[in-house]
Amino acid sequence: MKLATPDQMKEIDEIAISGYKIPGIILMENAALNVVKIALEMLKEKDAGKIAVIAGKGNNGGDAFAAARHLMRNFSTEIISLADRDSVSGDAGTFLDILENLGADIKYCTGPDSVSEIRNIINSSDLIIDGIFGTGIRGDIRGFYADVISAINESGKRILSVDIPSGINGETGQVCNAAVKAEKTVTFSLPKPGLYQYPGREYAGDIIIADIGIPFEAMEKVNITGELLDADFLLPHLPDRPKDGHKGTFGRVLIITGSKGMTGAGTLAALSAFKTGSGLVYLAVPGSLAAIYGSTVPEAVLFPLKDQSGIISDDETGFLINKAESMDAVVIGPGLSQEPQIERLVNDLVANCRVPVVIDADALNVLNLQSLRKRSSPAVLTPHPGEFARLNGSSIGEIQEDRVRKAVQFSMQNNAIVVLKGAGTVVACPDGKYFINTTGHHCLAVAGSGDVLAGMIGSFIGQRVPADMAACLGVFIHGKCGEVLAEKNNGQAGYRACEICNVIPFTVGNLKRNK
Repeated sequence: MKLATPDQMKEIDEIAISGYKIPGIILMENAALNVVKIALEMLKEKDAGKIAVIAGKGNNGGDAFAAARHLMRNFSTEIISLADRDSVSGDAGTFLDILENLGADIKYCTGPDSVSEIRNIINSSDLIIDGIFGTGIRGDIRGFYADVISAINESGKRILSVDIPSGINGETGQVCNAAVKAEKTVTFSLPKPGLYQYPGREYAGDIIIADIGIPFEAMEKVNITGELLDADFLLPHLPDRPKDGHKGTFGRVLIITGSKGMTGAGTLAALSAFKTGSGLVYLAVPGSLAAIYGSTVPEAVLFPLKDQSGIISDDETGFLINKAESMDAVVIGPGLSQEPQIERLVNDLVANCRVPVVIDADALNVLNLQSLRKRSSPAVLTPHPGEFARLNGSSIGEIQEDRVRKAVQFSMQNNAIVVLKGAGTVVACPDGKYFINTTGHHCLAVAGSGDVLAGMIGSFIGQRVPADMAACLGVFIHGKCGEVLAEKNNGQAGYRACEICNVIPFTVGNLKRNK
């Protein structure tokens, strides 16, 4: 499903209203009906209940006012406007007029002296509908509005947010100093990136994407570059496995790995490549450590390389570039170390290897961006925020504050696909497109998990999946594996990375069964 930034959604609304002549008040009414539907579901265990509707002066407040009209027919509904009556205009003002004409219980609470009254109403309610701020909020929330949001969050009541939790930046997911923490969020037409980036994802609770009648054609007129990764989108990209295929049919993957004390990283990458479906996996490793890999991954073909004290010699660069020519994908980095000879090897190989390459772990830490820019074939980088901060010349905090924008900018500038790992992993592409992952679980936060992901992406590339979709498939299925493991353990952590490998076939099989 497409992801629309707040500015893109505003443009889509304007096209629907001015281009297709759909009155804004109809869109607002449709939005309200979806809010009502979810509110009724949240209150279904009660024969009667009390609802507090808290509205700002904009369209978000208008959606809340419109929903209140329907809810007040069956529930005791108190409506709080945080704006003066004269400040509410347009379609929102129309719905406020209707409420007044119906004799609705509306309280205009517009300053600090109203906070106590608002708190009392909230605390006596069963459900709070948050319609204070919409997706376009900028800057920090302080003073009166921050106090109202604190009262909502501290109430312990069920909370339903309209379009986005008030105080969450719809583009980045950052908290604007204060934000409502909802149990459910009903967002309209298309999901917003900020709902799927942390901390926004946590504040949104369960996300419901509601159709409010905006024509598909209106969305097509806007250059939307974001996509939410889900099974429906990714199913067509799963590689076919012909019944008469052989090991060469399913791809040759070369993994360049290994240093003293770090042999597990390459082992995990190789195991995950096999488990993802690769027919042939080759391990290029320090010769002095080759016996370890031979015993841990006996199915892999070994290339023992010259080394110094367990560190691969850069004298082997030419050999590796030549071997790569017969491969479908190369993975470089897991457990390599960051010694000077590794830096030379990585950058020479990245610059001169003519097959798709996945650059992970230590290879990222010694990567020179000039080498990356020399490439003509795809490169996939798989950094965590710390590695990406170094590559990007930023702090981790700066990266995390605007993950999508930072990843897309870097990808376009360096002609490489970026997999910015973390909760809500972002996959950014050189053409400006980006994808946000929807799967995962904290049990994946374990040593070796990234090595498994690198092997998975390399495997999909080796099976002739385009590099961008291989990255998306790897990220999505890796996250699904975490969910599968968590379900076995009542949502708890405690798994090792090798156990992620073990559930890859089961997870892929489930997706293929649906396909």
